[in-house]
Amino acid sequence: MAPASPIRHIPASSLAISKPTWWLESRFHFSFADYYNPRNMNFGALRVLNDDLVKPKAGFGAHPHRDAEIFSYIVQGELSHRDSMGNYESLPRGCVQYMSAGTGVVHSEMNDGDKTCRFLQVWLTPDQRGHRPQYGSARFEKQHRHNKLLHLLGGTGAVPQWKGIEAGEGIELHQDANVFASENDAGVSHDITLAAGRQAYLVCIEGSMTVSTNDTEVALAQRDAAELVADRKPLYLQLSAGDKGSHFLLIEMKKSD
Repeated sequence: MAPASPIRHIPASSLAISKPTWWLESRFHFSFADYYNPRNMNFGALRVLNDDLVKPKAGFGAHPHRDAEIFSYIVQGELSHRDSMGNYESLPRGCVQYMSAGTGVVHSEMNDGDKTCRFLQVWLTPDQRGHRPQYGSARFEKQHRHNKLLHLLGGTGAVPQWKGIEAGEGIELHQDANVFASENDAGVSHDITLAAGRQAYLVCIEGSMTVSTNDTEVALAQRDAAELVADRKPLYLQLSAGDKGSHFLLIEMKKSD
């Protein structure tokens, strides 16, 4: 039997699309809400990745969470967060909001603006249950991620020593994971190496790109994703922007058992 490819392409056309109400359109990368798929529950510690479009003056009202590491990366418009810890903040494109739900928290996420808000919401399972709830956020300009790997969030493990990393704000997840965002001009490439026993989930948010190893190349269009897995040996990868540039999110973590 041939070994499994280290790159698994996930076309945008394969994502579940949910339109439960007039103001929301979601694309689910994993089993969630009205999309139940026991064969697509997670990718290691990555449990949820939703690509949400929220119409103006609408959003997710107050609702509870528990024992989840949750962050939102804003792609367009503004997202307003309010929670039971007393935090309130509105953040625009390229910024990140993080919440460790821990023992329990109630929050809302609203689009208080006049334009549709697009954001990626990601849930990671924590390293243990019962953490004290906390909130964090970071504001970034395009220059921080332009042709660079902006380190949005860190975790309990080491940060990969890749070229082109721009240090972020030091927000730490309760999980062995690192999150990067990058917005690139046409033809710009990033060479990265996943250490043995590590994996990553790559989302092409805007534009197009290719991800390649020494003998495999996969093209990603807008909203496509890819699972990248280094098994017993390090995995060299090149991430290259397409002819109209690329904007991507990369979540690096411990390999699934």
